Amino acid sequence: MKNMFNTVCFSKTFLMRMLMAFSISMFLCLVTLNAHAQLESSHQTGTLSFAGQHAGMDFEGKFERWQASLILPPQSNPNITATFYMNSAKTGDSIYDSTLPEFDWFDVKNHALGKFVSTDIIATEGGYQISGDLTIKDITKAVSFILMENKENLTASFGINRLDYHIGLESDPDAEWVDRTISMSMLINK
Repeated sequence: MKNMFNTVCFSKTFLMRMLMAFSISMFLCLVTLNAHAQLESSHQTGTLSFAGQHAGMDFEGKFERWQASLILPPQSNPNITATFYMNSAKTGDSIYDSTLPEFDWFDVKNHALGKFVSTDIIATEGGYQISGDLTIKDITKAVSFILMENKENLTASFGINRLDYHIGLESDPDAEWVDRTISMSMLINK
């Protein structure tokens, strides 16, 4: 009788331990699956930068104010929306920084915000293939890029034709002084 009682107690203890291990495993799986439920980022947790050449000299800058919301696969309805304040573009060069807000370049008086809205997100090995619409100066063009992912952050870079967005169209329409293609890069810390 005592052996039977010990066997029943052992079975209950074993069963409880297995249930607890299963519960912990399920919790960890749910946390992992929901890791990308929604990721909010901004200039405080990442970088949105641009680069090119002017008169043969490299220049770099960044948007000092922006925010983004990312819902990534495997979540249903994955999407990315990002907004950046055009008047926050800074290069550290006083001549560039005073020129960028002007009518011919970013025209911040009439176009305060730039925006990116995804149209398609596909999970790939090591990241995501992103397609979407980039709007600058109320001109919207389709762009696509790879958003790479590692444990600490998400990164991407792609080029845009500045003339497509009428950036510097009047003062340099043939791209003799400023590169036609401007590199855009982002780093989002998780």
